[in-house]
Amino acid sequence: MPKEPIRLKHATLFLVFCFALTLSANADTVRGVVRNGTTNKPSAGDEVVLKRVGNGMEDVGTTKTNAKGEFTFNVPATQGRYVLWVKHQEVTYPRVAQAGGAPVAVQVFNSSSTVKDISMPEHMLVLQTTAAGDLLKVDELFTMDNHSTPPMTKNGQHTLDVYLPEGAKVEETSAQPAGNMALKTPVVPDKSAPNAFFFGFPIRPGQTQFRVSYSIPYNGKIQLNPKTSLPAQNVLVVAPDSMNFTPSEASVYTPTKDPQIKDVTLYLVKSAQPTQQLGFAVTGTGIIPQQSNDQAPANAGGGAPRGQGPGGGMAPPNDRPDPLQSGQWLFLGVLVVFLAAGAVYVYTANINEPQPKAASGKKSKGRTGLLLDAMKEEVFQLEADRIQGKINGKDYETAKAALDKTLQRAMQRQAFSK
Repeated sequence: MPKEPIRLKHATLFLVFCFALTLSANADTVRGVVRNGTTNKPSAGDEVVLKRVGNGMEDVGTTKTNAKGEFTFNVPATQGRYVLWVKHQEVTYPRVAQAGGAPVAVQVFNSSSTVKDISMPEHMLVLQTTAAGDLLKVDELFTMDNHSTPPMTKNGQHTLDVYLPEGAKVEETSAQPAGNMALKTPVVPDKSAPNAFFFGFPIRPGQTQFRVSYSIPYNGKIQLNPKTSLPAQNVLVVAPDSMNFTPSEASVYTPTKDPQIKDVTLYLVKSAQPTQQLGFAVTGTGIIPQQSNDQAPANAGGGAPRGQGPGGGMAPPNDRPDPLQSGQWLFLGVLVVFLAAGAVYVYTANINEPQPKAASGKKSKGRTGLLLDAMKEEVFQLEADRIQGKINGKDYETAKAALDKTLQRAMQRQAFSK
């Protein structure tokens, strides 16, 4: 019997074996475990979507958690970062992951539209006019605290009701869960009441900040009547000193100054109620002083040091002091809207979930690092809008091309700086 076929068979098996070894050497995994923070048990059957973050956002795969809450994705052995979307009871919990790294711990919560124990620690309004003085620019920030027991996520159509002045033109809205970067989310007109709007963004356990930015036609004077849908521990109005502030009821607001915020006055109301008269008139013009990232105090532009990138919930805890006792928080509150870098605004708060400690002595990110994180977050949000049908194909391609080019340049700049 000829030996050539046997040799050929052995050679073929050897090549297959070598190819398998090559694939094994070039393969890695993204692993994780999902735990239900409401029941304190593994969360089985949750959908997990893996996306690769690079020059854009690429779908890698979809799976479900097993009975132990575990999931695994096989990916190429690269240094690239990934974003995990874990969906539990119609609420998505994003986390950042890295191939070959330790298993990612994801905490989810049961959700309901009737979650109690939700409060509003702060409601802040930042006022300024345009340079021409024909528009009043207003940024309203609502900080919501979900301290439900057992912890649950408030979900549904009306998670937060807000009231805007007559004639307000909404320019930008966002929601920011604790430890994550702000995500664009719509505010919807409520036809049941005049000038009423609502957010449908889930309020997870911990703190979530909502932001509405709008403008109003302005002729040098205007009367505003802020309203809160829940009792607010603090209502704070921030205005330039060049604008005159006159409350409808003189005893309601307490003016205060902080040496860290020049040419700005803060007007405070403690323990504000939904039915309380919070109206005031403003006259004159003025612009909130801007400050560049290089001039800002440590962590001003990026909150606590971020070792894991956008949307990952991986920022270390930061004990946020009382706004009346700390001028730094007030300063950051103003910077949150008016950073000279533009797109980056980060709000840090206490996080209920366990978080990894930041490495001691680690340098804070520079301007390029912050811009890179912000651009990746924009790509993340663009993909979410595409999946949810909120953007048409042409607009998606145009926006994606612009973001990809800017992101690539930022990554190159970061590489040269190392």
